[in-house]
Amino acid sequence: MARRLKNEQFCCPIIFGSVAGRIGKKDPPPSDPSHTHRWTVFVRGANGEDISPIIKRVSFKLHESFVPPVRVIESPPFEVTETGWGEFEILIKLSFADSQEKPLPLFHQLQLYPKDKDPDPDAEYAKLPITSEHYEEIVFNEPHEEFIEPLRRYRAQVIANPGKSVSSTFTPQLEASETKRLYSINDKVLADIEKWKSKLAASEHAKKKLENDIRSLEAEAV
Repeated sequence: MARRLKNEQFCCPIIFGSVAGRIGKKDPPPSDPSHTHRWTVFVRGANGEDISPIIKRVSFKLHESFVPPVRVIESPPFEVTETGWGEFEILIKLSFADSQEKPLPLFHQLQLYPKDKDPDPDAEYAKLPITSEHYEEIVFNEPHEEFIEPLRRYRAQVIANPGKSVSSTFTPQLEASETKRLYSINDKVLADIEKWKSKLAASEHAKKKLENDIRSLEAEAV
């Protein structure tokens, strides 16, 4: 059993999501004539880093109407390109180079149309590419000894490419907004925890009082 290195932590930023575009008359025709869009779902380094030192394979679970519905990609680029007409949720599972690390599931909603507009296929805006991306930081706490070197190589790539995002939608401003949102969620969770702690303490107090009252009544009955 490989030993874990105490007090070591590595943070590996990635971007996952999809880009979709309407199939035009000059594009290669889809195998199914009812398909209106060509899309790609992907997992990438946040700044264009090679993520293969830490990620061994990526599986994409598509809608059951696709054959096969599960696509396993074992080398970069970790992406799947398909055609279709509808939006659905895709389960993305990351398997790491260290097989002792648990696979990480991610969920992405495939987006073919702008969120703030009706899905009208004939509208001008429907002809524009739609990019939907999410920023994720994979944190490895006390990783196994043999996993340290790949993590260090990945961290060196991140340090060497600060701010050079390959994403068309992920920007420092969006990162700040997302960080603020996550802190807000964290504060709400902490507040909820404190609220439920108070309720639990009140319940425990009421329980003890009830038990004491029952003992008193039993004593009086004797």
